[in-house]
Amino acid sequence: MLLSKMKSFYLSALVVFILDRVTKYLILKAGDFYYEVLPFLSLLKVWNKGIAFGFMGANPNLFSTLLLIAIPIILIFLLLFAQKADTNSKIAFGMIFGGGLGNWLDRMTFGAVLDFIDIHLGRFHWPAFNIADAGISFGLILLIVSYVFKDYRK
Repeated sequence: MLLSKMKSFYLSALVVFILDRVTKYLILKAGDFYYEVLPFLSLLKVWNKGIAFGFMGANPNLFSTLLLIAIPIILIFLLLFAQKADTNSKIAFGMIFGGGLGNWLDRMTFGAVLDFIDIHLGRFHWPAFNIADAGISFGLILLIVSYVFKDYRK
């Protein structure tokens, strides 16, 4: 019964997690490289010891230790919140869960998160990120939009 109620959560988590793992595997297999996909989009291999988008990367040991402990706790709370959420929120929580799990696995395995997507316009470069980061970001956006429209409809 719980599985059928949580299908959208598990499916979205699985999609983000598998896409993240497969793309990171391919990037690792390719070695060091820089490949321009489009004039504003490149692929490269970057190890991120900080939090999101390299934030707090100056003291990686402290933050890595805290994140290794905090992320599983956050993932458990996401799973609990998703059980009582509507379908859109379940999908959003699943995306965040899948991305969080993917990046946590990187930290456990490599001591850093593998980022490889570089978006840039001229000299401006958004910090490199990966599929897990995108899943987390899109999940958060979906969650916010879902709650805004839920309140708006009342």
